[in-house]
Amino acid sequence: MPDANTKCFQKVTHVIFDNDGTLMDSEKIYGNALKKVVAKYGHDFNHDMQINCMGRKSISIAALLINMFKLPLTELEFVQQYEEEALKMLSNVPLMPGVDELLRHLYDQHIPMAIATSSSSESLRIKSYPHRNLLSVMHHVVCGDDPQLKRSKPAPDIFLLAASRFKPQPKPECCLVFEDSPAGMRAGLAAGMQVVMIPEPHVPKELREGATLVLPSMECFQPELFGLPYIDCSPKFSFG
Repeated sequence: MPDANTKCFQKVTHVIFDNDGTLMDSEKIYGNALKKVVAKYGHDFNHDMQINCMGRKSISIAALLINMFKLPLTELEFVQQYEEEALKMLSNVPLMPGVDELLRHLYDQHIPMAIATSSSSESLRIKSYPHRNLLSVMHHVVCGDDPQLKRSKPAPDIFLLAASRFKPQPKPECCLVFEDSPAGMRAGLAAGMQVVMIPEPHVPKELREGATLVLPSMECFQPELFGLPYIDCSPKFSFG
């Protein structure tokens, strides 16, 4: 349990997870796919560009990079090339450190959980297959191609939609968001939720500002800081 000097945050009852870079180690795959697409047209794709793309829907990424590099592609053509490259590498994506333990713990403690990801439902299906039991602990999943989703991150829509599908529906301030991207962090905060950010090391400090809590890994998360049940030393369980 935290001692008297440990900071505690507002109590929550529900948890919403981003997927790419948060639950699954897939951001590198998407970065490599984007790098391959823009390289076909003589351009380089660097870390700063990847940070700008993290958390966004494919069509939003396409618009951003087409404009940046003046690519001779429509947005749909770019998305097709990008997704073809990514799908080649998505069949064996590992989970991020600490995910198994935390999800098992929250599920055992009957904490409602959901996934809110900008990825398409087909992409998530492929990525999650090696970890298919992972989805069984979630109350529901909201993907970027959900027909009720109007705007992508950094707009708050995806997290508000995810919260609305819990039964009974919690207030936004009762939801805790886990995110790795600056866009996702801003989306969670705009939704009126607390956000635990677990960024890639190359994400600059200024793009982490505003997060409720910044951690190097999900392994470092202490649920009791948000009023969630304390994790004991139970044996680890794998969803793989």
